[in-house]
Amino acid sequence: MKRATPDTLYFETGRDNPVTLSVEPGEEFEVKTQLNRGPWLESHPLGPELTERLRGGNPSSGCIRIHGAEPGMMLSVHIGEIRLDPVGFTRFRGTNGAMPGWFNASGVGSHSRIVRIENEFIQWDEHRRLPVRPMVGFIGVAPEYERYANVWGGAWGGNFDVQELTTGAVVYLRVQVPGALLHVGDLHAIQGDGEICGAGGIEASGIVRLRCELRPAPRNLSWPRFEDATHLGVIAMARPCEDAFRHALEGLILWLEEEHGYSRAEAYLWLGQVLEARCTQFVNPTFTYVCKIAKKHL
Repeated sequence: MKRATPDTLYFETGRDNPVTLSVEPGEEFEVKTQLNRGPWLESHPLGPELTERLRGGNPSSGCIRIHGAEPGMMLSVHIGEIRLDPVGFTRFRGTNGAMPGWFNASGVGSHSRIVRIENEFIQWDEHRRLPVRPMVGFIGVAPEYERYANVWGGAWGGNFDVQELTTGAVVYLRVQVPGALLHVGDLHAIQGDGEICGAGGIEASGIVRLRCELRPAPRNLSWPRFEDATHLGVIAMARPCEDAFRHALEGLILWLEEEHGYSRAEAYLWLGQVLEARCTQFVNPTFTYVCKIAKKHL
């Protein structure tokens, strides 16, 4: 099976990134991700070398061309098994979007924690542990014109930090350049809503299995969509946070209108009763909001 590796890391997503792996639609492949720069490097034997190499956030393991992908198509990224490496960490630097410092420190201070991940659990300390809930934080295609650092998210995908993007889910993205140029990275072992620490959840690395499909893009596919066994939803990343919510809500209404037989007015009123929405991260340059509906309500 083909595998994208951390041998080549990209810290920005753009159409000029040299391709490191090519796959066919329907072909399963794996991505071995790189753990973000963090306190784990202090005790690593290659710490200084890796610190210099990890010059940015959320490194993607190369750039993946999907054969036959062209602008005007929709790329469906099916997320399969996620296997986590045994070391993870979380860190708060003392200030971020969730806990701004303004002129002074937030009052919480700078703190970090390195954890072991084994037997499907995160060992928080000698008394507490959490079952893993692995997710893929970064899935993006190359934007048509711009080049973005991997801390950003937008209509091309990118830095989602959404817990629903896990095994069994499908992410739908509009192809913007030939080959789509898929970038993947930033595994988390678990993450709470808001991602308030900034570094995680528990930042992790590991191997994720993927499969991509292509079809003509729906007319109103403006923001990334996702689907799993129980829900379908739209993800938007913007600033301020309320704009991310508005984009995601609009995208979900248009999806229900275009593909599920609702009038626009009926979709709006129905979502007023059954919509599930929340901010999944509040610390990146763009905030992430999810708007979703349970399939039983369709």
